[in-house]
Amino acid sequence: MKLILAEKPSVAKTIATFLGAKTRHDGYFEGNDYIVTYAVGHLVSLFDMRDYDKDRYSGSWKMDNFPFIPSDKFKFKVDSSKKKQFDTVKKLLHRDDIEYVINATDNDREGELISFLIFLLAKNKKPVKRILVNEWTPEDITRGLNNLKDNSEMLNLQAAGYTRLLTDWLIGINFTSVATLKYGNGKLLNIGRVILPTVKLVYDRDMEISNFIPKNYFEIEGNFESDNGKYKGKYIKGKESKFDTIEDANKIIDSITSNKGTVIDKKVTTSKEYAPKLFSLTSLQGFITSKYSNFTSDKVLSVCQSLYEGKGKGGYITYPRTDSIYLEESLVPKVSQTLEKIKVGLPYENKISFTKSKRIFDSSKVDSHSAIIPTYIIPNNLSSDEQIVYNAIKDRFIANFMPPAEYENTEIKTDLDKHIFLTKGKVLKVKGYLEVYNKEEKDDLLPMVNKLETVDILDIKALSKQTTPPKPYTEDTLLKAMKNCGKNVSEEDTTVLSGYSIGTSATRADVLKKISQVGYVKKKGKSYAITDLGKNLVEIFPVKDLFDVDYTGKLEKSLSDIQKGQFTRKEYLTNIMNFIYQNVNLIKRDSNKNISTEVYTYNSKTKKYVKESSKTKKSSLSDEKSKLKSDKNDSLGKCPVCQNDVIESDKGFLCTNYNNCKFGIWKNDKYLEYYKKKPNKTMVKSILKNGEAKVKSLTSKQGKKFDALLKYNKKNNGYWGWTIELEPDTSTSK
Repeated sequence: MKLILAEKPSVAKTIATFLGAKTRHDGYFEGNDYIVTYAVGHLVSLFDMRDYDKDRYSGSWKMDNFPFIPSDKFKFKVDSSKKKQFDTVKKLLHRDDIEYVINATDNDREGELISFLIFLLAKNKKPVKRILVNEWTPEDITRGLNNLKDNSEMLNLQAAGYTRLLTDWLIGINFTSVATLKYGNGKLLNIGRVILPTVKLVYDRDMEISNFIPKNYFEIEGNFESDNGKYKGKYIKGKESKFDTIEDANKIIDSITSNKGTVIDKKVTTSKEYAPKLFSLTSLQGFITSKYSNFTSDKVLSVCQSLYEGKGKGGYITYPRTDSIYLEESLVPKVSQTLEKIKVGLPYENKISFTKSKRIFDSSKVDSHSAIIPTYIIPNNLSSDEQIVYNAIKDRFIANFMPPAEYENTEIKTDLDKHIFLTKGKVLKVKGYLEVYNKEEKDDLLPMVNKLETVDILDIKALSKQTTPPKPYTEDTLLKAMKNCGKNVSEEDTTVLSGYSIGTSATRADVLKKISQVGYVKKKGKSYAITDLGKNLVEIFPVKDLFDVDYTGKLEKSLSDIQKGQFTRKEYLTNIMNFIYQNVNLIKRDSNKNISTEVYTYNSKTKKYVKESSKTKKSSLSDEKSKLKSDKNDSLGKCPVCQNDVIESDKGFLCTNYNNCKFGIWKNDKYLEYYKKKPNKTMVKSILKNGEAKVKSLTSKQGKKFDALLKYNKKNNGYWGWTIELEPDTSTSK
């Protein structure tokens, strides 16, 4: 008999069905010379700290017990809730009729770790072979069984998984414990190798936004009329089109005295737009979460796992936990077969054509697993969530084998008294892959104009514009930032050092979930923002390397090198242990006290920290916000958000319901400070009553005074901000 160990019951059922192991027992399938059993994720886990010495480490944490590193060796135990299944697997491993074991856990670092620990704790003596497949179709199971690898070939992958487990446990238990004792004020502070740099990304982006000083600039727009219609153009000089001051823009406008212009150049070119690359897990999570509000990245992963495991007949998609957007070249025949099966009956079937393109197949750009694509097994009875994710994968796959979309691009240059105005237009001529998405492109239609044609100048005006702050992270952009260690690179950029990232495709979604649960970040709509707790953590916690995306990236890169046999587990763990000793002692010597402003008490019965409740307890908001009182006599007007009173405080003009509605105008407003102006009661009253305020003597960067109309509105990014409107100068209109 041959014993197969799968990672999940659903995969075990798929394998057993194909192999004819039809007899179902409690925890395994048997028949046709095969026994197929399964883990349920991790059956084995590391000892807790208290398991090493219950007398010393039980109860609440004590600073004297840290740093903690087992003196002898790391020990493991079976999770109590999974002991029954572990005992089943152990019993099967020791059956006399088992010739050898086939490891069929997921083909990655974590899958290898799951099986390695089960075999270790069960004291397996049977030979172990490895089936390596990326999908559970009958074809792939057959191919995998015919090409089994020896366990000796998997030792580096096992070492990488084992090292990752020990690293995260050591960092987690030591720094979480001492940080909580030193700074937590009774609140558990969750500290982790991947958590902290992710929090730092959100913190840095929030600081960029809050410290951003917008800058006004001006552009010149011309409106023209040709024989066949009207069009607009933007003034350009070389590649520049912006002016720092209205005076500079007006000089150009004043120098144009003609009421006619000449079309001096017209270019019409065609361009092609190819389908976006195949999905990695990160790009799929970003695509789904940005399109569907009921999805989070961890939910996308969960649905993908379900589609990968299938429902007993084989999987519907290939292995999902991949960072690649290309396919191995060896997959060409299989992909061709899948495409032929999936395209049948589609309205654009005749436009789908298999091609062995480097845009799709490139082994040099695949690290361990190819991009996510459908298998040839067509699913039915999918849940609505499964259908959404499956269709996204299927459509992206099909789109890559369709012609590109084709556009006609028109560029017109109009001369007005030696000043050039540029006009651009774009028209979709061939839909190509866009048919898959039934997408209607909006054409930038221009009237038919000819080179050297004379056109009428309808008007020329200066447009006041403003630089905008960076956008807050969304789930999509934060996942990409984690993948690229905060570096701004495109999805298709494969020059980023392989393995150099914050976390892996399999773990990032769980990290985003955790940093929200522990209160370091919060979500406003689709955007992430740092909380007071997260801000304090970044600014006070002294182990700055744990926030450093480069440090974390190097750790992940070293794990990747262990997997490739280019770095040793011993050297890696020695470095980690030295890091823990040095930095735990750094925390002990630190003079800072509290990161958390909330007070918790330890309940010895429940072994949990419980938040104290008190009517007199202040929230973690600043004193400035908590001092606000509603006094009708002091009211400057009604809040535009919630209609409560807006009153003056030491720091600004805030709604008395600020904690909920967040409306306020601060006295040290950076934007107005740029123009050497501070908000006052008169200005605020006018804004609350009329939506705008006339303000005199604003000062430009060049020191010139000007008057303007100020408006205070909520921007597209969800933040309140100023808009300046200058009084139009009719003398410059043409």
